[in-house]
Amino acid sequence: MNILELAFSPSWGGLEILVGEFSKRFQQQGHNVIAVIEPNPRLENVLKINGIKYLVLKPFFKYVDFFSAWKIKKYIKDLKIDIIHTYLSKDLSTAILLKKLLRSGKVIFTQQMDSRYNKKDLFHRWIYNNLDQVVSCTEDMKNNHVEHTLVRKDKISVIYNGIDLSRFNKNRSFDRAVFRLEKNIPENKTIIGTIGRIDRLKNQMLLIEAAYDLIKKYKNELHFIFVGEETDSVTGKGYRKELETKIEEKGLSSYFSIFDFSEQVEKYFSILDIFVLTTPKESFGFVLLEAMALGKPVLGSNLGGPPEIIQDEINGYIFNHENMEDLCTKLSMLISDKAHRDSMGKKSIEIVKNKFDLNKIIDEYLSTFENIL
Repeated sequence: MNILELAFSPSWGGLEILVGEFSKRFQQQGHNVIAVIEPNPRLENVLKINGIKYLVLKPFFKYVDFFSAWKIKKYIKDLKIDIIHTYLSKDLSTAILLKKLLRSGKVIFTQQMDSRYNKKDLFHRWIYNNLDQVVSCTEDMKNNHVEHTLVRKDKISVIYNGIDLSRFNKNRSFDRAVFRLEKNIPENKTIIGTIGRIDRLKNQMLLIEAAYDLIKKYKNELHFIFVGEETDSVTGKGYRKELETKIEEKGLSSYFSIFDFSEQVEKYFSILDIFVLTTPKESFGFVLLEAMALGKPVLGSNLGGPPEIIQDEINGYIFNHENMEDLCTKLSMLISDKAHRDSMGKKSIEIVKNKFDLNKIIDEYLSTFENIL
């Protein structure tokens, strides 16, 4: 198949990582892949390293961007595109214009975020009449899409996101003690942390509030870490400073370490004893998969993707996103029982292998593409 991957996003997170991984994996399986992205150095580097042909294009308009669609058509020349694969709802109208200009191809939308408002007006009716398939990454997101749009139920399916397990297998045996020493993280303490962009939407403040109560009970047994870059947005700017101020106000400075995003992120996952995803409602939760791949018990809220990733009381716990006491109670059960943590961590590895292995996910996508064609 000739597959065009379309994602106009300058950010670097789960969605953009997925674009790079899918492009690489589709090409490795013998398909011809062309990626069209806006300026994004990290994603460009991934595409370049993997020998994927790509076009960097700054969109002229957010929606119905005829000029970008025309430029893409000129770039691919006479190549007959089979699949136009998109990831952002704002790119759909441009993808559909491209399909019409090319007079070929099926438009597939991999939905990574919930629809936050109804999309049943004439404009969105045009989009969904011309869209060939929606792939939601959770059942919850599929239901949300059906509720807020006019998509036909036979045009929407669920394929979970997956991760490259080989990335994590090689990090299971590295020297954690040396890494802790390098990062000035104390030995002989239970390490609890969250990894992801520093943003008010991610609500890292919740873990500070929980730590304040837990440290009263466990005193010097605990240490907490945050790893991530502050988002360059209204919800991100200044949030790291807010977190640092709150830690200091509560007298917790010696119990917390905050690190910038690192290419060695797997090593940070490795030194954790417990991983907590603090987001009130996470659309999916890639970081849960990463923590699970390294054998960690995981905690996530009762909304969005986490309840479909975490098997409650099997490899972690689901907590009420509005109830900090519920989070503390479930953390306490893991803090006080190392054998319980280890048992849940083993289950995490088993679940990731069976349900979220990227190799299996890619096969599902390619099968979906072939069926639609």
